[in-house]
Amino acid sequence: MKHSEKTFQILDALDREEISTQRQLADNSGISLGQVNYILKSLLDKGLVKVSNFKRNPHKISYAYLLTPKGIEEKSKLAVKFVLRKLREYEFLRARLTKRLIQINGEGLTRVIFIGPLMVKEFIEGIIKENKMSLILVNHLENTASVRTVQKESFDIVLLFDENLNTQEIIRQALDLPEERVMNLL
Repeated sequence: MKHSEKTFQILDALDREEISTQRQLADNSGISLGQVNYILKSLLDKGLVKVSNFKRNPHKISYAYLLTPKGIEEKSKLAVKFVLRKLREYEFLRARLTKRLIQINGEGLTRVIFIGPLMVKEFIEGIIKENKMSLILVNHLENTASVRTVQKESFDIVLLFDENLNTQEIIRQALDLPEERVMNLL
């Protein structure tokens, strides 16, 4: 995760919750306590966050980390950058998947098994429909755990969405498939 994403997560957590300790901030932002400490010091130095005494008690003083107006502005800028970066990633992935699916469709393969996240499966179904391809998703598996239950005759190709390069080989061996019948979409 990039430093700017972590900064955004901390600013967002401070904007959403009343936070009085760095441990609370780590829990609410999903960032390690050490990283929170480092980033928070930077945000305090830049004037994006301030520490405020909100409870005057002679026995105990409580503090809260608060966003400054400058911090709110920075959070908004980071949010826009984050969304734009994610949209670029989306368009890149969409173009890559479309190219691969058009290639498969052009090879006359129609029956497809997809192994990967449900969200990506739905994304692939949308691309197939939009491009009026003859591809049919005959099965979907979230992971490779149940791949041995699939019958080889029920599909033409296995599409895989997995960063692990060994997964393709595991599927080929589990189903006794030639290399060309298993394609990683990444």
